[in-house]
Amino acid sequence: MNQLTLPRAACAAVWLLGLAHATRADAHGIAGARVFVTTLTVDDPAVADEASLPTFSWMLQGADGGPGQTNEYNLNVEWDKRITEHFGLGFNSGFTALQTLNDKTRYGWQDLVVTAKYQAYVSAAHEFMLSVGVVREFGRTGTASIGADQYGFTQPTVYFGKGLGDLPIGWLRPLAITGELGFAAADVALKQNPDGSFNNGYANRWVGGMSIQYSIPYLQSQVKDLGLPGWLGRMTPLVEITWSSPTQRPNNLPMQLLFAPGVVYSGDTWQFGIEALIPGNSNTGKHVGVIAQYHLFFDDLFPHSLGKPVVDWFR
Repeated sequence: MNQLTLPRAACAAVWLLGLAHATRADAHGIAGARVFVTTLTVDDPAVADEASLPTFSWMLQGADGGPGQTNEYNLNVEWDKRITEHFGLGFNSGFTALQTLNDKTRYGWQDLVVTAKYQAYVSAAHEFMLSVGVVREFGRTGTASIGADQYGFTQPTVYFGKGLGDLPIGWLRPLAITGELGFAAADVALKQNPDGSFNNGYANRWVGGMSIQYSIPYLQSQVKDLGLPGWLGRMTPLVEITWSSPTQRPNNLPMQLLFAPGVVYSGDTWQFGIEALIPGNSNTGKHVGVIAQYHLFFDDLFPHSLGKPVVDWFR
């Protein structure tokens, strides 16, 4: 479970940045032979015991060479904990530094974001996973000077993952798609003042994202062993796409679109990913950024303690 969550005002692109018989899935996001890697800007469908320690991102905002040009650095941490086998909570926050030309650097904490997620369905045969959840941002828990929201929002969200291992064309079987779609409802509605300015409210928004992954580990184990070097056999190239769109006009944050191509390396108990952050429209930005993440799987590291569901602690 991972989702890029940063201050709204500081960086628009960050906003982007969740039947038949169902079989049990392990904490990593496993459906049959498919392992869905933990994505960096889109929340994956798994309920897991894991942590991102840390996620680092950088983007350059503002006009080229203008006085408003700002380097935005973000250092985020996230901890995801299963309460039961299929229900878990995620806690996400971080620290932001805004370095603006001809101005002093501003530092501060981001708002706390908590996600409750239930893994509702898994099909091993079809490499499919479906989860539902609620994302809650707690306003006023961050630093106002770096753009942390004064008011929060509540966002019901649906998550899915689908591996294409049932396709007849072997070289396409390593492909997988994951995604999320949510509706962020504001605690305080956004209103425009007579002078054209906005209050500190929040515009309700549709928020979504998806990833397209090509798993080389799946290619090696399920399609054809190409005899690749060990390090290459652990790679998953991917592209993530995130977007958000307000449901009202006027608003203070237009539609955002962000592309994030990159690669994930999967170790036995950890994962490392790095991606470019490419604005998809002028509202999102003009400059390419970068995001990198070191991710730990607690169910592998601490299978008898921190890595098992809370309900199992008392058995």
